[in-house]
Amino acid sequence: MRRLLSGLFLLLAACAVFAQSPQPAAPSLAGKVELVEGEVTVFDRAKKPRQVAVGDRVHEGEGIVTGRNGELHLAMEDGGFIAVRPDTKMSIAAYRAEGDDRDKSVFSLLEGTFRSVTGWIGKFNPRSYQVRTPTATIGVRGTDHEPLVIPQGATAGEPGSYDKVNVGATTLQTRHGSVEVRPNQAGFAPLRGKPRPRVLTQVPAFFKATRHEPAIAARHETIRKLIDERREERRKVLLEKKTQLDKQKAERQKAIQERRREQETQRRQQGEERRQQRQEALQQRRLEREGRGGELRERRSGDGPERRQRMEERRGRRDGSPRGPDSEHETRGGGRLAR
Repeated sequence: MRRLLSGLFLLLAACAVFAQSPQPAAPSLAGKVELVEGEVTVFDRAKKPRQVAVGDRVHEGEGIVTGRNGELHLAMEDGGFIAVRPDTKMSIAAYRAEGDDRDKSVFSLLEGTFRSVTGWIGKFNPRSYQVRTPTATIGVRGTDHEPLVIPQGATAGEPGSYDKVNVGATTLQTRHGSVEVRPNQAGFAPLRGKPRPRVLTQVPAFFKATRHEPAIAARHETIRKLIDERREERRKVLLEKKTQLDKQKAERQKAIQERRREQETQRRQQGEERRQQRQEALQQRRLEREGRGGELRERRSGDGPERRQRMEERRGRRDGSPRGPDSEHETRGGGRLAR
């Protein structure tokens, strides 16, 4: 277990280095377990280890570590197949298999080996299929191949990255060049120095078959026959999903438009009610002003004769005219005095 945990740190570090884009919130399904033997541990993206059984799922971003007697077979979502051999540390750095041009399959191999029979990604999107090692990147053309990494200090052979091709062809590429590897050949990119990758004169003996090798070899023909059908099925599922999503989107847009129309109608109604209320208030104030004006005119009309009499009296006092009984007596007295 200590050995497995020591490999985990390197494995997860490689995932971070090799990831081409940020991992999605919900990782996509990469494959399902078909066989598990011996010491096999799968680590999720949170570094949490778990034991797997037949039928379990393995997702994008997860790591796989096998012990000395461990072996794990995965039926991949693109119809392909992977057999992880003993003493291996690898991860599924990126994976998407929806049947379109955006599909991709990127594996990180730090130590050990696995056998890969590529599915529709290797056939229809070969540039999107890669195996990345500490010293090289391996590309494919519809292939059954076995990448292998010998770390520094190991005694199995010269440290570096190897790739053996069973069917099809691969390209082993480094910063210093690339080489094409054909069936029954093995390519090599050394760990140290700056030499170009090369094709070895013979397949090294450390490419050892397991007891399940005959069944693995038979998978290539089965996959080749079914790959187009599997991809078409996946494309139909994707189309149905897209159609359903478009329908839901259209329904949401329709509901939004209906709500907007209802809100606009409600705003117009509320605006009309407010205008009516303002008009009624103005009419009421106008009637109140007219009522107060009529009362004022009535009061003024009732006080008219008295006001006129007072005004005449004031004018008489100003011009010396008689103002009452005393004024008449004074006039008469004045007359007698005159005679």
